[in-house]
Amino acid sequence: MIDLRGFRGWATLTEQPFLNLLRQGMVSSLVFERWLVQEQYLYEALLGLQASLLCRAPQQHRLIMVNALLVTVEELDWLASLELPPASIHPLRMRYIHFIQSLEQAPYAMGIVAHWARYRAFLDALSSLQPNTAQAPLSGLAEEIAQHWMAPEAQALIHDFGSLALEVCEQLPLEEVDWVVGQVLQHEQLAWRMALEFALEDGSGRGSHPGV
Repeated sequence: MIDLRGFRGWATLTEQPFLNLLRQGMVSSLVFERWLVQEQYLYEALLGLQASLLCRAPQQHRLIMVNALLVTVEELDWLASLELPPASIHPLRMRYIHFIQSLEQAPYAMGIVAHWARYRAFLDALSSLQPNTAQAPLSGLAEEIAQHWMAPEAQALIHDFGSLALEVCEQLPLEEVDWVVGQVLQHEQLAWRMALEFALEDGSGRGSHPGV
């Protein structure tokens, strides 16, 4: 199975200050809602990328991409059911969306690798929230989010994404793989920085992370 997590910056995804606040139970529901609104915008962009990849996919890849589209539609339905407060697209989120949209014109293999890297990086960050003896268990909206995105179905789909990425990686020069994974990691790190911004504006964990 493909494993690009040795790339620069991958390990730091689980060390983001916002995730530390989550582990300490110091993020309010209001902050979660603001963050989820931005996730909603990103999933709309991912839906467009998945539709583009499906149209270009070889026959043996199509069922996985159809399942990806179905899961994304279900994610958007779930987010809509939360009746989140309206908010404009954050500038950092807009940059991520523009990157995702650019992949619709990129080679199919590059889009597949980037698509997998996004979901693998996001799942790794969420996996780091699993409680241990040194932290309080998640509760409320945080627990609902973790259970939703850590469901076995989601894990199985990401495994399938990895299979596609492993297959198409051979079609790309190593420097292109390095570039596209690096872009995903950068945007994922900026996404957690955006979430931290929401938390600090709300007063969550203020003073707990000096220098942030």
